Amino acid sequence: MKRKINYADLKELNGEPLGKPGAPVKLNFLPSPEQVRQTLRTIKVTVNLEPSSLDYYRRQARRRGEKPAEIMRRVLQAHALVEA
Repeated sequence: MKRKINYADLKELNGEPLGKPGAPVKLNFLPSPEQVRQTLRTIKVTVNLEPSSLDYYRRQARRRGEKPAEIMRRVLQAHALVEA
């Protein structure tokens, strides 16, 4: 990146106006610990998959350096959030 970012042009952050330069900035974009704990809770289930589906997730996991179950969990979570 060759273009220098000029933060003096920034009028607000997360919808809140910024104060004078050097004033403390309140960043409240992180989730609360309770919300993080809720997302970490999982329930163990058994799923029967087609061999081609499992092969796909295994290939994707190998490419990304993850476990197939983690990718499947994220796909199911994203689907559930869209449907909600």
